[in-house]
Amino acid sequence: MAGDWLVEASRLLDEARKLKGAERVVFNYFMEMVSVGEIRAVKELVRKGVDNPVEVIEKLVDKGILERGYDCYNLAAPLRAYRARRGPVRV
Repeated sequence: MAGDWLVEASRLLDEARKLKGAERVVFNYFMEMVSVGEIRAVKELVRKGVDNPVEVIEKLVDKGILERGYDCYNLAAPLRAYRARRGPVRV
């Protein structure tokens, strides 16, 4: 259905609003950057004060908020669609 992405994006945003600490920092980073190479993401998140960013990213992948690409990480597809239509959301 055409609106399925919106339902899923809303569910993921509800999950994102519950994030704390490093998970919240990582979510906001990807909401701004959308898709980032693995090495760059790790370096930039360390600069933002995230300890062990790979572990935090993987937790968000497990929650469906982020996706693992080929040598990169991406904001989940429904959140990318939401962002494209409504702009970035910070939690």
